[in-house]
Amino acid sequence: MSVLNSDEVGTVPVGTEAAGRPVPTVTDLLEAAMLRLDTRPVLLCQGGIILATPELVKSGPWICHAETGHIYEWKQVRADRVEDRMLEPSGLLLYRISELQNEDVAFFERQDDVTGDIADLRKRMLYFRTELCSAGLEQVRNHLSSRNSGGQSTLQHQLVKGMIADVLTVLYMAETIQSDEFVLEQSGILEARTSTWVHQELDEAFRQLQRLGGGFGYLRHAISAYVYAGQMVKNMLLIPKEAF
Repeated sequence: MSVLNSDEVGTVPVGTEAAGRPVPTVTDLLEAAMLRLDTRPVLLCQGGIILATPELVKSGPWICHAETGHIYEWKQVRADRVEDRMLEPSGLLLYRISELQNEDVAFFERQDDVTGDIADLRKRMLYFRTELCSAGLEQVRNHLSSRNSGGQSTLQHQLVKGMIADVLTVLYMAETIQSDEFVLEQSGILEARTSTWVHQELDEAFRQLQRLGGGFGYLRHAISAYVYAGQMVKNMLLIPKEAF
């Protein structure tokens, strides 16, 4: 995908006023999705990767390590910052956990609940990706609201309305599945398979948003910031055995 740098074409930063009306920033969305224990946020580490924000790191977060099944304090892990130019506009920070220090020390008294915490964090990260898509849709609506084509508002064209309806359908499906545990339990389908399917549907929804946004959809500081952050979440959550 060819991505333009919006700094070069005079657009404003991602988030507030990105397309006319306030749109939640990527960092705000991640912080809102956080699980908190003793008022401190819990960051999911899966595949040795952590997504965070400056504010979350500043608060001294817990690290819930999916591979070891333990919860660590931030000071007990070696977190190496990974520079990612495409992630910069979103404000997110990417860390790689390369070493666990003092692993034999008691970490957090609720170790018996860690399995449930990991499942909860994975759901919250999927919810975060869904919210990124929703914010991207709002950006597209705002962007197109002032544009006309063929003598009428671009938003009124049947093709555009159809594409927006497709995105809304995916968002409704994703939100319904995540909020209705009874449906998941009764379906008889593995949760990992359901999660993979939701991510695949969100992939298509994000592609639709970029098509709808035209050139704006591919600016590094616009919709693409949300798309790339969402892709990072997917890459972190979908471990190889789930990618069927």
